[in-house]
Amino acid sequence: DTEENTENTYDAITLLKRGEAFYVKEDYIEAVAEFDRFLLLHPFHRMAAFAQFKMAMSYFQQINTIDRDPGPMEKAMSAFAKVVSQYPQSLYVEEAKEKISNLKRREAEYEFLVGHFYYRTEAYSAAIARFEKILARETEDRLLEKTLYFLGLSYFEKGDSSRASNTFEQLLEKYPHSSFEGKIKQIQSNLQSISKIS
Repeated sequence: DTEENTENTYDAITLLKRGEAFYVKEDYIEAVAEFDRFLLLHPFHRMAAFAQFKMAMSYFQQINTIDRDPGPMEKAMSAFAKVVSQYPQSLYVEEAKEKISNLKRREAEYEFLVGHFYYRTEAYSAAIARFEKILARETEDRLLEKTLYFLGLSYFEKGDSSRASNTFEQLLEKYPHSSFEGKIKQIQSNLQSISKIS
């Protein structure tokens, strides 16, 4: 009888049901463990794409707000990427792709918060590094505009006036009706007077 129970413990459908039960109870750490065990023992099962997707969702549900630990975010992103790469024909691909772009946006927002914190605390080099990281990614416009503005300000405060003015020019070229335009024009006239003095 014990032997039969052990077999049932690792039976594909039993593992899925257990994972799903933990997921419904919002015990996402246990859910991840069950879906992971399922994929390990039954990688070619017809429900493998479902298990991979639910595992990704279990990580996704562990992401609280954008100012918390980025660990679950990274794990969720790589688990959704596996749905797309390993199960391209599955029903979960579209939703996995949507979740990936949602997570990329959240990750960029997280980077921006950290960069903005460094800017406010006058750690301009650290702020520049964070803002540059955001620019290296595909990021939505509103965040990109803010990022360019604070990157320009960070260069300005750091005393790198040529990079500051290049960044501001880039911003105004990309967003001709930017809400930062007035402030930028003011800084640019300061930059011009600085360059005349020097």
